[in-house]
Amino acid sequence: MWGRIVLGTDGSPAASRAGETTATIARAVSAKLTAITGSTAPDQAQDILSGALEAAEAAGMRASKLSSEAVVGRAGDALVAAADELDAGLIAIARGDGQPISELARWLAHHAPCDLLLVAPARQRDPHAPYGRIVIASDGSATADRAARKGFDLARELLAPVTLVFIGHPSTGKLVMDDTVEVYGRGIETDVQLLQGDPADLILRTADDVDADVVVIGNKGLQGAKGFLLGSVPQTVVEGSDRDILLCRTVAQIASELAPGEGGVIEKRGEKLAVFVDKKGEQHLFSARCTHLGCTIGWNPAENTFDCPCHGSRFNQMGEVVNGPAARPLPPA
Repeated sequence: MWGRIVLGTDGSPAASRAGETTATIARAVSAKLTAITGSTAPDQAQDILSGALEAAEAAGMRASKLSSEAVVGRAGDALVAAADELDAGLIAIARGDGQPISELARWLAHHAPCDLLLVAPARQRDPHAPYGRIVIASDGSATADRAARKGFDLARELLAPVTLVFIGHPSTGKLVMDDTVEVYGRGIETDVQLLQGDPADLILRTADDVDADVVVIGNKGLQGAKGFLLGSVPQTVVEGSDRDILLCRTVAQIASELAPGEGGVIEKRGEKLAVFVDKKGEQHLFSARCTHLGCTIGWNPAENTFDCPCHGSRFNQMGEVVNGPAARPLPPA
């Protein structure tokens, strides 16, 4: 699910609670955990990091899967740089005490290069099973499916039931949600809610009604893309919830998430790259810009090709042209 998780901590009680939850998740998904603090005083930084690592070991993590680093500079930049360098799949921080969320949480919601977990401070939780119920918001689209997959994978590892929320026409919703459960949620206790109305309001209300501990939602709307999570929906959920939020990056992927034989589009230092992982596990990287007119390509899992959504150009796993109008292969990155 996630190979590496970056935990941001300042040693506050809220950060300590976020660390306990994150360590439990890291143990459950067999991820490595790196604690980061931006404290400028060396002694204080060491105390903060030692406390975070001790809490992670108390949550059942092995010392061999733990590391820490004190950084100098703005917290958001430090966490993004660490996640980029480590190819982390998740950044986790406390969302801040009360409402609204902290400035750091708000900034990372827009700039994190990977998934983001915002841990609420006030909820009572079992440190060994922090999530009693998970709410997943989905519309069945390819991008929302990535968030649904992450939510169901988390539920499977933590043995948590799921409430799957669809806002739209009920008949359409039943078809796509049945498919989502069949593909990603088989064997998981799942309650499907088919609702009509304001998406953000209904997602928040459902989380309250079922007493969910975490809401899983895609970040696509935060990037201004058109679709179900349009405009301010994920932002309203992030700002308005008093529960944990798992904000999944749904447009670009993380290279470490790809299995042999899979491809995808990742982002490195602001540049989108197409990546294919061969049967030996070796990554092949190319520019994700179509050589026709520069549109961003996407991975087509049905055909195992990189396809351009603008004019239909298609490239194979090694970036060579399969269909035009593109005439040149994708340049290696």
